[in-house]
Amino acid sequence: GLYTSQSKYDLALEYYQKALAIGIKILGDLHPNVAIFYNNIGFIYSNQGNYDLALECFQKALTIHKQIFGESHPNLARAYNNIGYIYVNLGNYKLALDFFQKALALEEQTFGESHPNLARVYNNIATIYKKQSDYNLALKYYQRALAICEETLGLNHPNTQMVQENIDAIMQKLNEK
Repeated sequence: GLYTSQSKYDLALEYYQKALAIGIKILGDLHPNVAIFYNNIGFIYSNQGNYDLALECFQKALTIHKQIFGESHPNLARAYNNIGYIYVNLGNYKLALDFFQKALALEEQTFGESHPNLARVYNNIATIYKKQSDYNLALKYYQRALAICEETLGLNHPNTQMVQENIDAIMQKLNEK
């Protein structure tokens, strides 16, 4: 909310933790809103660079979603993507890729092959390959992300422009070789 956008993470964290405690007390441990509270707290920890606590929160959200919705609900894709992102920041690219692949499979199953959610996951997968200096594979995934962004969001959308910038950076790396 407002506090996270103003980089007042400590205050936002305090309020989200209070909301979580109230949510658990009123709704119980297994409620979608409780998972959302864990997710929000995870984002704050992630923004603070506290990846271990962020991972713990995202995993709790994932567990709740699995227990409520089963293994193939779209909410799981978001949770898998969030966990993958944390593993990228922790430098565990293998686990990150595993979680991104799970997210991708659910997104494709839910939305088909041309949805902005897929572009986000393709971009994240490309980032792993970029960090591993596999620029050709990174380029392949960035190009998939760009095609979806251009088709669904348009050329001037910030996400489209971000993916194009990623491609430009990869092309520069490939030209340096």
